[in-house]
Amino acid sequence: MSKKQRFFWILLTLFIGAIVFVYSFRKVNFKEFCRQMANTNYNWLLIAFLMIIFYYLTMAWILKILLRPTKVNFWGLIRTPLMEQFGNGITPFSVGGQPMQILGLQQAGVSVGEGSSVSLMKFVIYQGMIVVTFLICLVFGYQYVADHMLAMTSLVIFGIIIHVLVLLGLIFIMFFPPITEKLANIALIPFRWFLSDEQVDEISLKLDQKILEFHAVSHKLASDPKKLFEASCLTLIQLLVYYLIPYFILRAVGAENANAIFIVALNVILTLAISIFPVPGGTGGAEIGFSLLFSSFLANHTVTIFAMLVWRLMTYYFGIFAGLLAYNIIPNQLDEKNHVDN
Repeated sequence: MSKKQRFFWILLTLFIGAIVFVYSFRKVNFKEFCRQMANTNYNWLLIAFLMIIFYYLTMAWILKILLRPTKVNFWGLIRTPLMEQFGNGITPFSVGGQPMQILGLQQAGVSVGEGSSVSLMKFVIYQGMIVVTFLICLVFGYQYVADHMLAMTSLVIFGIIIHVLVLLGLIFIMFFPPITEKLANIALIPFRWFLSDEQVDEISLKLDQKILEFHAVSHKLASDPKKLFEASCLTLIQLLVYYLIPYFILRAVGAENANAIFIVALNVILTLAISIFPVPGGTGGAEIGFSLLFSSFLANHTVTIFAMLVWRLMTYYFGIFAGLLAYNIIPNQLDEKNHVDN
C-alpha cells in the first residue's frame, strides 16, 4: 500500500466516521452528555482499555507460538498486530490487514514465505474460533436479536455463511493444493477476455507457486498439534476478551443490569453482522448496531451515544492510530546468526 493509498483510506475512514458521529449526535442533549462524562465510572473504562491492550498482546503471543522456533525481533512482534489492525481498519472488508501483518513480520526478521503462511494459518484459526464462538453464543443472544431486531437476523445469517465459506476456502488452499489450483485456473478464465494469454499464464504460475508454498508451511504447522492447540486456545481467549469490552463500558455508564455472558453473546452477533458492511471498519453499521443492541440496558439516548462513542474509540480508532504509529517505528532486524531457519 503506497503512501497516497494509505493517506486516501485514512481520510475516507475519518470522513465516514465523522458523518456517522454527527448524525448520531443530532438528538443528543449536550448538557446531559457533559453530565454523563462527569458521572462515568472511569475505573470500568480503565479495565476496558486494559482489555484492549491484552487483546493486542495476545495477538502477538499467538504469532510467537506459530513462528516457533524462528526468533523474532520483540518490538517487531508487538507492532505487527497493531499494523494489522491499521490495515484492517482503513480498508473495506479488512482486506488490508494480512498484507500489513506480513510486512510487519518481514521487518521483524521473518521471511516473506514463512510470514505469509503463518499469517494464513493464524487467519484460519481466527475464522474457526469466530464460528465456534458464534455457535456458542447463539444459545444466549440470537433469540433476543430475533425478537427485538428482526432486520439484523438476515445480516447475522449472511455473516456466518461468509465466515464459513472463507474458512472452507482457506482449508482447501492449505490441505488440497491440486484441487485449489484447478479452481484458481477456472477462476482466471474470465481474465482471458481482457488480458493476454501470457499475462494470465504468468498470474496462474504465481498463484500455483503461492498455493504450494502455503500448503508446505501450513502442513508443517498442522503437523504440530500442540502449537495449533495453543494458538487456538489463545485465539478463543483473545476473542472473548474483545467481546467482553462492551460489558465494562456499559457498567461504566451505569448499566447495573448488564449480564456479562449476555453482552458477550450480543457482541458476537453484532461483530458478525457488521463484518459484511463494505466500508472500512463497518462504519455506520457498527454504530447503529451497538445502539440497537445495547440501548435497552441504558438510561436514555444520550447515554447510549456516549457509550457507543467510547466503544468505537477504544475498539476501532485506537487501533488505527496506534497501528499508524507502530508502522512508522521500524524495528532493527535480527542478525542472520540469531535467525533459525525452518
